[in-house]
Amino acid sequence: MSSTMIKILIGVGVIVLLFLLDRLLLWAESRGWIYYRSRKGLGAGVLQEFDPATQAMKRAMEQERSRKDVRPSEDPPFRVDLDQGIVRIKRPDDGKEK
Repeated sequence: MSSTMIKILIGVGVIVLLFLLDRLLLWAESRGWIYYRSRKGLGAGVLQEFDPATQAMKRAMEQERSRKDVRPSEDPPFRVDLDQGIVRIKRPDDGKEK
């Protein structure tokens, strides 16, 4: 056989092996063992981190979460006065500051 024929056979063999590997990985993904092609994996998540729309949505969700956590009717459990170097802590029993 000539060297050209050997190169063609090696190329066809590599293509067949890649196809079989692809089918094997898809089978493993369908069993839930790995994430390969059909499901969103790490690569798509990393790319989304730099997407401006995704960043804006995350900021909006964080603002909404922090807005829901704030209770305007309640005072914070402590107050810090940086000028005087004083920390005032509210007692849980009577609500007065110490």
